[in-house]
Amino acid sequence: MIDPYTGKLPPFAFHLLGLILLILGWELLARHYSGLVVAAPGETLAALFRLFKNETFLARHMGPTLERIGLALCFGIGSGAALGVLAGFVEPIRLMLAPARWILTSIPGVIVVVVFMLWFGMGTTMVVCITATMVAPIVYVNVADGMMSVDRNLLEMAKVYRLPLCMRLVRIYAMALAGPLLSGAVIATGNGIRLVVLAEMLGANEGIGHALAISRSNLQTDELYALTLLAMLVIGGVEVLLLRPARKAVQRRRA
Repeated sequence: MIDPYTGKLPPFAFHLLGLILLILGWELLARHYSGLVVAAPGETLAALFRLFKNETFLARHMGPTLERIGLALCFGIGSGAALGVLAGFVEPIRLMLAPARWILTSIPGVIVVVVFMLWFGMGTTMVVCITATMVAPIVYVNVADGMMSVDRNLLEMAKVYRLPLCMRLVRIYAMALAGPLLSGAVIATGNGIRLVVLAEMLGANEGIGHALAISRSNLQTDELYALTLLAMLVIGGVEVLLLRPARKAVQRRRA
């Protein structure tokens, strides 16, 4: 029943329609509730533009948050991918890492933040360690599953034709792991940025999360919503500018 409609309109039109409906619902909620509870879309956008024009905010809050996100994702994705590859090659390593993986994927993020605050204190080290620790298992699971699903027939052919190890890694393992790794990176990026903001709210003196805590304390609802929208834009920017082009490049290479 949906095919005749999807055939006439591009997918972008439906994305735009869904966005418009969300904004309309947001506007209705803002008119129904007090401005201290729900800021209107126009007020939120105005507050967002003020933040972009505020050099102090960009230097003290935006810059440190982007730096922490970059460091946490590099350490988290890198360590998760490396452990996933090792777990795929060596079965005992995968079995030994299973309890740690289960603990890290089941424990609430708030508890990890509190514990790491006791270990590392407040600041960048705590935020980066928390995020990397919680991001790594997501990537690890995807990469380990990708290693387990590598075509065994291709590996047997590589042994028969005595292909060098570097060629096996590039032509067989890398192509098999590219999809799971990128999928895990997409999920890890969203979760990682949320964890960075949460950790900054509870245990940092600068960053978007710290600015959120100040706005909440001062009942600056428009700025609170603007900072939330900014965090969402950061997640979308990382996915659109980095992860989506990488995924398209992998798909072209496979084709």
